[in-house]
Amino acid sequence: MSGLASSWDRDVESGVGFRTMSGRKVTRHTSLQMVSVYACQSLIADAVASLPVEHYTKISGRKESFDPNRSPRWVRQPNPFQTSYEFWFRVIVSLLTDGNAFLYTMRNERGEVAALYCLHPQYVSILDGPLGDNRYEVSDDQGAVQGVFDRSQILHIPAFTVPGASRGVSPIDMAREAIGLGLVAEEFGSRFFEQGTTMAGVIEHPGTPRPDEARLLRDMFRKTHSGVKNSHSVGVLTGGASFKPISLSPEQAQFLETRRFQKAEIALLYRVPAYLVDSSVSSTWGTGIEEQNKFFVDQTLMPWIVRIEQAVSTFLLPGLQYIRFNVDARLRAKTKDRYESYQVALNNGFLNADEIRAMEDLAPLPKKLGQRYYRPLNLGVVGDDEKKEQPNPAVAPALPAVPDPNADPTTQQAPDVTEKDDNADRT
Repeated sequence: MSGLASSWDRDVESGVGFRTMSGRKVTRHTSLQMVSVYACQSLIADAVASLPVEHYTKISGRKESFDPNRSPRWVRQPNPFQTSYEFWFRVIVSLLTDGNAFLYTMRNERGEVAALYCLHPQYVSILDGPLGDNRYEVSDDQGAVQGVFDRSQILHIPAFTVPGASRGVSPIDMAREAIGLGLVAEEFGSRFFEQGTTMAGVIEHPGTPRPDEARLLRDMFRKTHSGVKNSHSVGVLTGGASFKPISLSPEQAQFLETRRFQKAEIALLYRVPAYLVDSSVSSTWGTGIEEQNKFFVDQTLMPWIVRIEQAVSTFLLPGLQYIRFNVDARLRAKTKDRYESYQVALNNGFLNADEIRAMEDLAPLPKKLGQRYYRPLNLGVVGDDEKKEQPNPAVAPALPAVPDPNADPTTQQAPDVTEKDDNADRT
């Protein structure tokens, strides 16, 4: 498996890239020379690779986190030679450029995954099986086949796929013309300033100079006034010759508008908000940085994250175990807003103090004091008070005690209701 990743210059179809209508050849490597492509890919890859990877399992329908000491080592560090950040960065870049990510799974003697390695996607060919049981032919940078592996050895994560195809579609291939036009626009700007910005036009001579004299006049004028260092210099012409400028400004040539439009197209390709790529674009979504971060996470990062989570959890983890990229760090609000939300959660009894402290990377309270749940004492179930106020018709009301005429008068209890003496009223 040595020598699998040397450069991004190799293209599967031609090996030297494709020539676009603008005249530029676009490959995986040359596409990164366009700043907006580099910015979008690094923005997404950095954002996903920086998220912590957590290991969970479902027990009786509840999500339970694994003890880090019991989780497989590859969840924390995919292989001995790369950090988690480096590994997931390469996986995301593979998806953003080739539209496919191929992970070689090294297993131990018990058949359990021991390490993961991200292969160069253009060095892997898919041999389609009749029922999706594909095999993968891996070659080196010289094109020599290193081996053929099955799905238990290579995990394939495709990006955008079309019906009937196993291999994902490359974003670079689909946007080749847009990237080529952007590269040509950058080259045009470089040559525009290299060859001078103001002293460009034609030299008019009143006579009829010989070809060698005209060539000498042109070369002397170009040597004196060509280039940025000689721009805005004073020109001196002899023999009655005059200079007639015919150059166009960048605005007149739609140069700046073309470059701005290409930035927006690349941002649209990767579903990155345009204001993150072009500083001249203002955000029209959301009223705060938290809402803008949520939009970026939901619309840009989550599709890539879910692809990886489902593929790894389905094919590499046993039973009901799965992994999750914790995006809470990117969605974390300001301190005041977080503490107010924690207060609501604690007072209503769906979070305890230890769970809140864990969100803030704090240790649990001693003596399990933080595991208690609280609720307001003035709350009750709707309808309980009405049931208490209404009498139960099945139970008869209590009647006053009736004296027993045969009982001893000294031990008989006086009735609860005192009656008036009629004789006393008469007197």
